[in-house]
Amino acid sequence: MKFHALLPVRDEADIIQQSLAHLVTWADAVYVFDTGSCDQTWELVCQFATKDCRVLPLRRDPVFFSDKRVRAWLFHQARRYMLEGDWFLRVDADEFHHVNPRDFVRAHMRPHETVAFHQYYDFHLTRSEADAWCSGKETMLDRKRPISERRRSYTISSYTEPRLCRYRQSMRWPENVSFPFNGGYTAVERLPIRHYPHRDPAQLQRRCCVRAMMMAEPDNTCAQHWNATDWRQFIYPDHAGGLQYWEPGAELPDPQSREHLAGMPKRALQRLCHACCLPLLDKLRAGYSDRCYPHRLPPQLRTRLNQELAALLPEPATEG
Repeated sequence: MKFHALLPVRDEADIIQQSLAHLVTWADAVYVFDTGSCDQTWELVCQFATKDCRVLPLRRDPVFFSDKRVRAWLFHQARRYMLEGDWFLRVDADEFHHVNPRDFVRAHMRPHETVAFHQYYDFHLTRSEADAWCSGKETMLDRKRPISERRRSYTISSYTEPRLCRYRQSMRWPENVSFPFNGGYTAVERLPIRHYPHRDPAQLQRRCCVRAMMMAEPDNTCAQHWNATDWRQFIYPDHAGGLQYWEPGAELPDPQSREHLAGMPKRALQRLCHACCLPLLDKLRAGYSDRCYPHRLPPQLRTRLNQELAALLPEPATEG
């Protein structure tokens, strides 16, 4: 039984090495699709791969980020290496699993549970941290420190989606869904993940710029994402309601949410169907088509992106 991580990336140079180092603590293979980074993300991935063969850089191609198309393509590349009964996970570079997925399957999932939803703990960039960065008290050198030390204020997210799934050879993941059809029987417990989407002002401004430009592009007919232009709107007040402080290594509170589960008797019917009928149900679903590869960025948009990113907020001077 092996664990496979499906990782799309774009402009994650500030955190990608920490992310890969975390993933290889539990994954047997990490499949990477760079959707058009303008920084050193792809080079850092390839450099890491030369030292650890579990990291597999599959492709670098500037495309519009469609959650469904990008992840479906990744899955269909990775499934060539999967065996019946293996596990695969949707992962992002800004996520760190608070419980090792191997341990989670062993200790928190029953044998008949084959899909786990995630529990996000969203770590925020606070006002005082943003001020420290903009005044030069925190610099680019601090990016070498673990993100778990730099950002410790979090809120518990109510958003959840399936992330961990046991593989079967008959399953279908076409390009119009964000997770395979009939993934399996849903686990009661959720997989806890520390989420760091807003790490410092320079990273956040780049992210806003890329998202806004892509969402404004007329050729972008399939990607759906937020397109905020002002990175400051993501800064969190230091004393906001619900904000909690985490010490690295400490436990995180379990919200004990069960909203991701179907009610009875539907859940009982699901268990029966998933135990007996999944291969048959899979045959009734459409498969993946290579014609639905993510849409490539127009050359003029790629040029404008490079120009805009080069002209962004100057980053604090580094020492030495």
